Amino acid sequence: MNFNRFAGIFITSTILIWILIFALSPQPKYQTTNKVIIPSLPIASELSEDFSNMEPSEIEDSNFTVDIQDNIASAKSIIEEIDFDLYVYKVGAFGSPETVTKVIQSFGDNGFPAFAKPNESNKTLTTVLVGPFVSKDDIRTNQAVLNKIAGITTGEIITWNP
Repeated sequence: MNFNRFAGIFITSTILIWILIFALSPQPKYQTTNKVIIPSLPIASELSEDFSNMEPSEIEDSNFTVDIQDNIASAKSIIEEIDFDLYVYKVGAFGSPETVTKVIQSFGDNGFPAFAKPNESNKTLTTVLVGPFVSKDDIRTNQAVLNKIAGITTGEIITWNP
């Protein structure tokens, strides 16, 4: 008996929904149609040649030279001295290139720019730096997150000069 009630309620509600959808949907005969007429473009008279069977041809050798003199000043010559400080967070120095790549990738995945630099004191190691940051406070604010990503307890804040 429960099945019969359920089937009856289901069929009745389905019919009611269809009637409401039909009654509430906009009818085409009551809708206004806006017809947009797109004007046709005239055929260009200068393209009257048949380009379907064009063959490539060689151009005669003319002493054509290109002046490649660089007249654009490089950024280093314009900016002689940086008048503001940028800071980076030194995560550590690693000997394995795979480890360096993995650490840089993990910082990139978490939204922090990171890069590698050869270690100045030990040429076999590569230093991983995160940043640059505008202030030391930015690094201190994110220091716990940076340490967690790198799996370290402490790092070093360094003034960075590109």
